Amino acid sequence: MAPGLNHRDRHGRGLRRPIPSKLFSHGIQRGGFFKQVVSDTCEYLKETFSEELGDLKWRIEEVPYLQEGEQVRRWSAKKSSMTITLYRIPIERFGKKRIPDPRIHIEQAVISAAASLIDKDPWELIHPD
Repeated sequence: MAPGLNHRDRHGRGLRRPIPSKLFSHGIQRGGFFKQVVSDTCEYLKETFSEELGDLKWRIEEVPYLQEGEQVRRWSAKKSSMTITLYRIPIERFGKKRIPDPRIHIEQAVISAAASLIDKDPWELIHPD
């Protein structure tokens, strides 16, 4: 190695960026964004439909467990515990070309999952009368 250069300053181009670069932190921020949108949407639903969804609980998982031949789900709902599970990667990846705002995809999934808990059409939760 040339004098004055270290293993992170090859060919005199300056120090290299640390391994956890902006690419890694972007993923962490996205996960935080996803969680915040889910939380905000669930709080809206709990407040607006307090009788039916006041006990709503939610969780986030990266991907669903799939059996062979099963289609990828974006969410699941468990009526017995009033819990919805949102699958982050399918929600973020499906339909990106149709609707550019990622918040809309997340809100759609939350509302659809919550609606299934109380046997309502998702539109009834979006446009309450």
